[in-house]
Amino acid sequence: MIKILLWLCICIVLIGLWKVVFKIIFHQHYHQFKINQLADLNNSAPTLTKPLSTHEVRIDEVEEYEQQLFDDVCELFFERQLTERNLNQAVVLQEGVYKKMPAKARTQIRKLDLEEWSIFWTFYDQSLEYYVGRYGVFYTHVDRFGDEHKREFKELHSRV
Repeated sequence: MIKILLWLCICIVLIGLWKVVFKIIFHQHYHQFKINQLADLNNSAPTLTKPLSTHEVRIDEVEEYEQQLFDDVCELFFERQLTERNLNQAVVLQEGVYKKMPAKARTQIRKLDLEEWSIFWTFYDQSLEYYVGRYGVFYTHVDRFGDEHKREFKELHSRV
């Protein structure tokens, strides 16, 4: 009975060691594969095989009412004529507009040089940007038809 238990323990230990060694080897090969794959991507990046004018077919179907909703929210944003320059209020402004947009809309706040910043909202090919620069506040909206709308609130005096 002791011999059977001893052989069973040895088999369990050998199987455990085999799994650990296999996992380590597999992990090393996987990392090497990823490194080779990234190297291939970097090498093939400068040479494009397709012409730049071809467009990929988008699989997602966008509902027209969602596009209309994004444009309506942007129109309301333009009507408010906000000129908030305080970066601390950017998150409040961002969330206030974002919660009115379609569910698949995305947003980000970008901090730029010279105390400039912007909030950017996107929905597929549509976008809205609120940009605060040294010379004023600027809005840019690209609607569902690809038309660009702009609004500027320039400062007459420059800040030093």
